[in-house]
Amino acid sequence: MRFIAVILLLLPAGLSEAEFQRLRKELQLKSKPWATVPWQASVTEARELALKTKKPIFMMVDTGNPIGFA
Repeated sequence: MRFIAVILLLLPAGLSEAEFQRLRKELQLKSKPWATVPWQASVTEARELALKTKKPIFMMVDTGNPIGFA
């Protein structure tokens, strides 16, 4: 929902109802394929799930500062 608010703040004030509905539909995260990925916080749980479903594991790892400064 914050995403929509940010987008609306950046758009011109003359946003029509049709444009708003189109943007709202595009920004619905549940409609995006990546939002259906069963995320796991535990590597052990991810491995067990991958073994059961015969699917690979995709890991995102960041070793730097969480706000991006070195």
